[in-house]
Amino acid sequence: MQTDLDVLAAHPDLSPAERAEVVRDLRSDHARLLELLTALRMLGLGDLVEVSAFAPLDLCELVDAAVGEAARRHGEAELDVELPAELRVFGWDSGLKIMLANLLRNAVVHGHLPGAPPRIAVRLRTQGAFAVLTVDDEGPGVPPAERAAVFRRFHHRAGSPGSGLGLTLVAQQAALHRGTVTLGDAPGGAGARFEVRLPLASADEPTLRLPARRDWISRGD
Repeated sequence: MQTDLDVLAAHPDLSPAERAEVVRDLRSDHARLLELLTALRMLGLGDLVEVSAFAPLDLCELVDAAVGEAARRHGEAELDVELPAELRVFGWDSGLKIMLANLLRNAVVHGHLPGAPPRIAVRLRTQGAFAVLTVDDEGPGVPPAERAAVFRRFHHRAGSPGSGLGLTLVAQQAALHRGTVTLGDAPGGAGARFEVRLPLASADEPTLRLPARRDWISRGD
């Protein structure tokens, strides 16, 4: 950003087209900076949130709203979703929303081949005492040796957009909710599948025991 500002200050005689290009670069850099600060703020909140912020929630409603927002933001994406009527977990509303938003954004941005529109399949079901959410895409996938790294802070492929914190937030929230997130191959071997497993809300255990130590969650160790 400083370089672009220096160009504007040192060259007041720039043509309208040249000035517009510099301003576009500044706006893009500004948006990336805001995204980074927002992600860091959410990571910090995840490290500090207390159990009093958790409550029984309908995960179906949260997923449905997240898919709707992703469709609004990314009109080119084809999103196919299948949800049960209701599926309740004991969760932190803000944390689950940021987890879902980042899962879907990652799939839309990275989960397609050049020239092809993003096609994302979102499924939610129960398996035993867990809610199981899968997000499948039709992109290049991630080699097994690189899968653990995608959840680390500031990890992203060369030339890819984003802060490198989106999937770190996903992993943090899964761990905070006593769940897991895994990355594998989409059905048929083409594309990636992210699977999040969260414990279902239980009448026998109406609250969630948060991890005793949370400083490691946001570091991706």
